[in-house]
Amino acid sequence: MERLWYPTSLGFMQNLSTGNERSMLAVTEGCQQLTIWDLRVKEKGGCLHRICGSLGDIFYAVASSSTGSIAVGGADRTVTIYDPRRWSALSRWVHCSKYEITGLAFSSTDPDYIYIQGVDYEVFCGQWNENKKVFSFRGDSNWLGFSKCPNRDVLGGWCDSGSIFVADVVAEESKGDSTLESSSD
Repeated sequence: MERLWYPTSLGFMQNLSTGNERSMLAVTEGCQQLTIWDLRVKEKGGCLHRICGSLGDIFYAVASSSTGSIAVGGADRTVTIYDPRRWSALSRWVHCSKYEITGLAFSSTDPDYIYIQGVDYEVFCGQWNENKKVFSFRGDSNWLGFSKCPNRDVLGGWCDSGSIFVADVVAEESKGDSTLESSSD
């Protein structure tokens, strides 16, 4: 592999050409770029593509959806969703978070929804293609991190205080549309 420049987050993603195989690695780097690596390729150390953010952007979080979309977020409080087939932005949810974004996870129920963690005490779920916040839940102090179960919308996170919180999100059907709701424990 080539040298990474201040890596901040990484995640395996679905290889769209071979199905469910997870040989692709998405890495956010502190020098304003998202790098996509294929661990099976030897040319260029396996680097397939680099996407540079705007000047001053520092990416802290990356996530990939079941449909192959890639999300990045960071210091500019913006979530950008990329289409890896065209390497172009599908959506930019500008200033969706009050503070820097440090965690992202797509919903397993509906990949049009994404969970966003900032450096404050709130994690929220939003519909990224409509730039719409759906619901949020809060810890008792600043979040240090969160994670989502791979095949269910169950989120766990821990806070500065040492508390651990778990939220089980369920899809609610109403008039043919599905929306997500949280029930925090």
